[in-house]
Amino acid sequence: MTSPLPIDEDDVLSVADLRAAGVDARHTAALVRSGELVSLTRGWYAARSPADAEDRHRLVTEAHRRGYAGSAVPSHYSALLRLGLPLFRADLSTVHLTRLGSGTGSGSGSGFDADAGSGQGRRRDGLVLHRRPSAGPADHLSRGGQVSPALAIVQTGIICGPMDALIAADAALHRGLVTPAELDEALTIVKGAPRTHLLPGFLAIADGRAESPGETRLRHAFHLMGLPVISQALISDGGRTAIADFMLRDYPVLVEFDGLVKYADRGGQTGRANLIAEKGREDWLRGIGFEVERVTWSELDTPIVLARRARRAIDRAKGRSPRAWREALRWAQARG
Repeated sequence: MTSPLPIDEDDVLSVADLRAAGVDARHTAALVRSGELVSLTRGWYAARSPADAEDRHRLVTEAHRRGYAGSAVPSHYSALLRLGLPLFRADLSTVHLTRLGSGTGSGSGSGFDADAGSGQGRRRDGLVLHRRPSAGPADHLSRGGQVSPALAIVQTGIICGPMDALIAADAALHRGLVTPAELDEALTIVKGAPRTHLLPGFLAIADGRAESPGETRLRHAFHLMGLPVISQALISDGGRTAIADFMLRDYPVLVEFDGLVKYADRGGQTGRANLIAEKGREDWLRGIGFEVERVTWSELDTPIVLARRARRAIDRAKGRSPRAWREALRWAQARG
């Protein structure tokens, strides 16, 4: 082969790219067999093996984006993944694009269209093509080669569920990718479409202080329990300071979310050393008057059990008003 592969910065290339570089069908098949090319979707290849399912979805999304050549852009969770925002229950075998115009066109998929509001539509080769929304500011439709982050968040909520939208919204707010006003605008674009009635209530409690999907789900569980919480509460006894994931507003109870990597090696310390340090931190927090509870990801699927644990911790904390808790409340009020 005399010509290098015409690989772009996204590591995807089309049959047309290969032919223009002098790579015929026989050579293409040989490259696939050797692993130098990986088939993504009809007519498109990656110049490397995907690292995981999310990475493959990104590559396939880029192939379809290029195939539609500006007439349709990544949307829904395909757009969120391009931004590095967390997904919850997305079907990574299916890419979602939204049209920029009202015509059907052709592109690399086909001329089919799905309802941009309902998220239902015909699939072809792992692709759903949505019609352009009929309402809303135009700048939500094409920003950085995809729909805006805010629109992608509400679209994802429609097809995956409102918790998926809340998780993405928290992360986007945390990174400064969206504003509450933009989320409100995006909600108006899909207003009245099927499966949108829960989205406003979920997105109304979006909070950029959440640092993980687990924290988002845990905060929502407190919301369902009717227990007001303070996120990222500053706890201090005048000599030592810590940040707690959540502190109940009405009781001296702290609740931490335990991620899978909570005690993984970090900062030069082994997982065991981190575990010992975390236990010492909890002992200190209890020593200054707090109840401390830890919640794991699997426990988030059993909100009744969480509610019982919270109630027991509240019962143990009743009647206490430790100074560190009162100071944390004042700090939170000043922070707003």
